[in-house]
Parts: sequence; C-alpha cells; structure tokens
Amino acid sequence: MDFDNTGYVEVGLSRSRTVRVLGISFLFVAAVFIVLGYVLDYAHGYASHVVQLALARYSNFTGQIALNSFSEDQQLMAVVQSVKKELLPLIAAAKPWTFAFGIFMAVLGAICEIIPKPVATGLLKFHILKTVDGNLGEMPEAFRKRLRIVLIVVCAVVAVVLTVGLILHFTDSNRDTPAKVQELESEASRYYSLQKAYFQKHQAIGTWAQIGYAAPASKNFVFEKQGKYSWRAKNIALWEECPEASVWKLTFEVTGFFSKELKAYASRPNLEACESLTPDFRKQVLK
Repeated sequence: MDFDNTGYVEVGLSRSRTVRVLGISFLFVAAVFIVLGYVLDYAHGYASHVVQLALARYSNFTGQIALNSFSEDQQLMAVVQSVKKELLPLIAAAKPWTFAFGIFMAVLGAICEIIPKPVATGLLKFHILKTVDGNLGEMPEAFRKRLRIVLIVVCAVVAVVLTVGLILHFTDSNRDTPAKVQELESEASRYYSLQKAYFQKHQAIGTWAQIGYAAPASKNFVFEKQGKYSWRAKNIALWEECPEASVWKLTFEVTGFFSKELKAYASRPNLEACESLTPDFRKQVLK
C-alpha cells in the first residue's frame, strides 16, 4: 500500500515484496519444523530411557514373577515392547527428515530475503509469479520498515531455536548411550561367536589367542581378560549414573563327558543404574 493525504492507495505487490513475503513464510515453516525436530529428539531420548528402565525392571527375578502373575504387568510389558519396536524406530526415522526439511525451508527463506529480485525473475520466467497489468509499484517505505521488523523477529526466533537446540544437543550426556550400548553388545557378541566356533571344532574353550580375538581400542570401554578364557568390559568414565569401571562379562564352562556342551554366561553390573542401560545384554549377546 501507498499513502497520500486522503487515505490509502492500492498499489499491489511488487516483485521484491512478493518474494520477501514468500521468504518470511519459508522461514516461519522452517522454525516450526526445526522446533518439531527437537521435540522429536527429546521424545525419543525420554522414551528410550523409560523403555530401558521397564525392561530392566522386568528382567530380574521379582519382575519375572510379576510379569507371569499379573495381567497389568503383562499389558504394561506389551506397551513397552510396542514402543520399542514400533514408536522409537518411527521417531528415529522422522527426526532427520524433519530437520532436513526445516533446514531446506530456512535456506529457501534466506535466499528469498537476500536476493529477492533474481528470485522474482526466475519465478516470472517459470510462470510461477505473474504481474498484473505489467505495472508494479515500488515497495512503500512504511511497508518496508514493517517487513524489516518482521524479518528480524523471524530470524531471531530461528537463531534462538538453533542455538538452544545445539546447546542442548552437545551438553546432553546421554546422547551417546545408544552407540555405547551397540559397541558393548557387539563386542561381547563377537567374542561369544568366536568362542562358540572354537568349541565346535575342538570341543574345548579357547584362549584369546586360540580363538583369534583381539580387543579393539575404544574411547568408551576397556576390553580385557578375566582369567584365561573369560571376557569383560569396563566403562572408562561415568556413564549416565553408572559408575566408572563397572563390569560386563562373559564366562564359559564345558559340561558333559561323552557329549560335551558349551555353557555361556553373560552378566552385567549389579546396579540399577547400569542394568537400565543394557537391559537386553544377555539376550543380545547370546542370541
């Protein structure tokens, strides 16, 4: 709009003004999706922790009794398994797409605000933007000021959201937990597989050298021998609330005389804070 002494005179949207309005819309959509991404990230971390606690609760002796005796516990366990198998993978898959779309919209919005005239020329060329009567007025100064204020506010909101999200992400001590669990269980499973293969061939338990196992270097765990044949892992530093140097281990024995059988035992630290981190340790390693 333009102004004169008698009131308002309709001028219409100029090319630059139209592109800038599109840019503000893109930035607003970007802010919404980036916020949604951080909400999904928080929900995924919180739900994962709840699932780990529930699985740890029902993996011990009293939990098994409750699970076999009460329908409420059975229903709760079904919900926990549903969240673990269906909801958590869905959130994990949606997070990167949500962030990616938000960043894409933010880039589009920034381009529209920084170089509106070339963008308008491109939109006109592809018949996405059309002129009216071939005569577009210039952007009035009053509208330009209001648009600048709105743009500053939108950019500030996007910047604050990104800053807060990055701070929360990089100061979250729990963000590496899934990777640590994967590393611990994978290494234990590798040792178990090598020991089982050696037993099938020699009908005996082998040393680390005999089965061909070498402990990898890790910034999270120390993998070491316990006795001649056993394996154990210690966390190098405090892991959430699980103390430093807590032990996860694998031990073996051979039973039978004429028909020998390899027995494997996987154990985790006898602390709730550690049990909740690896509730499926035995199941995942000895499967």
